[in-house]
Amino acid sequence: MFRMKIASWQQLLTSRWLAAVILVCGLQLTFVLWLNAREHAEALQAFKFRQAMLSATEAIQHRMDAYRQVLTGVEHLYLSSQFVSSKEFRQFVDDYTQSAQFGSLNAIGFIKYIHLNYPETFKELEMPVKSLLAKLEFVQGDDELAPVLYIEPRNDQNQEVLLKNAFLDARLRADLLQASETQEVVMSGQASVSQPSGRQYFLHAPVYHGRPDEIAATERRRMLNGWVFLRFDIHAFLAEALQVVEQRQVHFDVFDLNGKDGQIPLYHSPSHNDEHPHERAARFSAAQTLNMHGHLWSMRARSTQAFEAMTDMDEANEVAVIGVFTSLLLAGLAYLSMVLSRERLTVEKYSQALTSSEQRWKFAMESTGDGVWDWSVLESRVVFSDHWKKMLGFAPHELEHKPTTWMQRIHPEDIESVRALQKQVLDGEREQYAIEYRMLCKDGSWKWVFDRGMVLMRNEAGKPTRILGTLADISKIKHSEEVVWQFANVDTLTGLPNRRLFFERLEQAVSAIRSNSQKLAIIFLDLDRFKEVNDSQGHDQGDKLLMQAAKRLSACVGNKDLVARLGGDEFVLMLADATAGYVESLAQRVLQTLSQPFQLDDALAYVSASLGIAIFPDDASNKEDLMKRVDQAMYASKQKGGNCFTYFTPRMQQHAENRMRLSHDLRQAIANQEFFLEYQPVVSLQTNQVIKAEALLRWQHPVKGLIPPMEFIGIAEDNLLIAPIGEWVFKTAIAQCKAWRNALHPQFQMAINKSPVQFAPDHRKQEDWLSEMGKVPEQRGMVVVEITERLLLDANAHVSERLAQYRHAGVQVALDDFGTGYSALSYLKKFSIDYVKIDRSFVRELGVSSEDGALCQAIIVMAHSLGMQVIAEGIENLRQLRILQEMGCDFGQGYYFSPPLRTEDFVAWYQAWQRHPLSTTR
Repeated sequence: MFRMKIASWQQLLTSRWLAAVILVCGLQLTFVLWLNAREHAEALQAFKFRQAMLSATEAIQHRMDAYRQVLTGVEHLYLSSQFVSSKEFRQFVDDYTQSAQFGSLNAIGFIKYIHLNYPETFKELEMPVKSLLAKLEFVQGDDELAPVLYIEPRNDQNQEVLLKNAFLDARLRADLLQASETQEVVMSGQASVSQPSGRQYFLHAPVYHGRPDEIAATERRRMLNGWVFLRFDIHAFLAEALQVVEQRQVHFDVFDLNGKDGQIPLYHSPSHNDEHPHERAARFSAAQTLNMHGHLWSMRARSTQAFEAMTDMDEANEVAVIGVFTSLLLAGLAYLSMVLSRERLTVEKYSQALTSSEQRWKFAMESTGDGVWDWSVLESRVVFSDHWKKMLGFAPHELEHKPTTWMQRIHPEDIESVRALQKQVLDGEREQYAIEYRMLCKDGSWKWVFDRGMVLMRNEAGKPTRILGTLADISKIKHSEEVVWQFANVDTLTGLPNRRLFFERLEQAVSAIRSNSQKLAIIFLDLDRFKEVNDSQGHDQGDKLLMQAAKRLSACVGNKDLVARLGGDEFVLMLADATAGYVESLAQRVLQTLSQPFQLDDALAYVSASLGIAIFPDDASNKEDLMKRVDQAMYASKQKGGNCFTYFTPRMQQHAENRMRLSHDLRQAIANQEFFLEYQPVVSLQTNQVIKAEALLRWQHPVKGLIPPMEFIGIAEDNLLIAPIGEWVFKTAIAQCKAWRNALHPQFQMAINKSPVQFAPDHRKQEDWLSEMGKVPEQRGMVVVEITERLLLDANAHVSERLAQYRHAGVQVALDDFGTGYSALSYLKKFSIDYVKIDRSFVRELGVSSEDGALCQAIIVMAHSLGMQVIAEGIENLRQLRILQEMGCDFGQGYYFSPPLRTEDFVAWYQAWQRHPLSTTR
């Protein structure tokens, strides 16, 4: 009976009247679909028009943002240096003015703010203010001037603008003052200082003497340095922005609603093929209002005939053609039904043939210890072996034998690759496959598995009908690979990404930025005084400090940022947000958190950080140059004394090269005998006697001449050359002191400065002069070692032992620059200190600043109460001398008595002093 029903159905499909009905219905449906396709084509073209309007808006905004970035770059120039010469200004902006990227840009300049009642507003000028006023045109009685000091490029048109007073233009003056009060960029239209033809627009940004966010609103006018500005041709600007969008055959008109002639367009698209868009009714039109730094622009778009002709009616025509032949295609259903029946019989035949061998296949494959699966493609059924289920934590009776059961347990990150590989097998492109992925276990954990499968049966068309495979547990292998990866990419001490992983992530970020036109900020930091902690307290304590520093840095950054340790005490931060506000606020957080004391077992250690900042791609075009730039910026922070951050500037490259040359020359200086000592007398303020001198190191470079100590001492400490240099200084100074004890005074004493680096245990063996001095009683009290408060702050057993050895050998200790560091009475009581030296910064203002006088008096009283004597540095006049005498200061040195002298000059000065000393008595 079932066969009879099948035959009746086949007869129905082949009847003529059914084919006619199918044909009529097909034509009616075709007509309806054709109308719908036409409506869809019209809607699609309208969508493209809206997209063109949106693209034009974004293009103008993006172009304006690019010009704003140019202005931001010039702002940073004035942030990094309050005074910028015309030459520096020209060198900085040449890249912008000569770049083809900014074709409409015709001037970048600086307008200086001058208030005749505030001298500080014109003290940093390249020409005297009187000469400047003589060249300026201004209104009598107006105390405020705004001359255009710099403008580039220096062509004829821009040369006419130079030294013009921008405040003579009332509108421009209002815009400039608005920018200074709001600290925002302000746009201006045509102004009297604008000479070129065409409509010119300006962008102004204020720059201040100091950071804008640290200046109170009431002080902004007084702290105002001036304005950086750029001028561009508005028609060329809009043409550049809309060039690509106009290729879509859309006509644009842009109006400035703020202008007096708001109905005259700033720009309108050029016509093609003699077409006049405004003379015909457009099928598509739209208007958009843009806010450009306070100026409202109205952009109006109209479709052209070419755009309207691009409406795609091919789909509607295809629907009509396809619909005509639909009834003919339906006639083939009978044949398709016959084909399906034959395939069904074929599947049943193969299933019967393989039933007897199925168990043998499964037994053989399970004997390997893997789980087995058997996938019947036509039935959409997968049989999982008991071991397959057990591998995932399931019992034999659990889990349905369906492909979805399998697919749903694959990790979301792996599912796409698994499906793609299986699709290749199902499409007949592959005979077998093998893949690793993660599967969800019953307990919620993820397990790595190795899945292998092969086609067992195919139909007549060659498509797989049955696939057999195994599943193996490879979790332990994957865990081993993870351990190896961690060892290769993670710093074992801090748990942060190491150098290798950081540069890999940096390469990925740089590649992404090149494609999406974003920016990336790199902060490179080095811990100040970490080497002193490491050398004085041991490497184990240094490691503990590094681990704490890593935790503090990780707490400072956001989720999208990266903190890595490059090695030693060097860390690097990669910031996805390169805006100035975010970068600087994060840099301040880093400085603040690292300046807090570190608890190392029973002692506290104090360090700070020197930060360098560079922006990609503003400062470098590749990752190698970017890291060089940020390292140079970090070194600039070091040169400033540390505990600060510095942005990279082009001048740092030259400074780094000079430092490298000095480092190289410094290694040859000792062998070439380029060092020499000068000696500054130390006078007793109570007896007028001179039996002390301070030895000061000097470097006579064979090419560059005399190099100040501040330029090479830091390099010597970084390269550990300070140890042999310091040893040479001690031996030379002691030998000179012995000679002067015989020639000048038997109790003559020499003060010698010692770097904290020299207190490291590795350098102790070089102080052979100390043991020799302890053996000769006549040499006791001959040497005073000058140290800094910073050494005492991080002092440990090594430092205490060394100071005790000095005491035993008769070497006295002076605490240099007292009051400028982390002063604490506990350190003065704990260590054997003989002299306290008042820093010259306190002596300089004696008689002028009551606060400095009080500090000096307090230091003298405190030192005397602890049994110490006081030496005042930097005495330059009689007033300072008299005040220090009245305070009871013991000794003094400075240019009032004598500058540092060569050996023979010192002897001559000493002899002259003995004959005619300056009066130091009250």
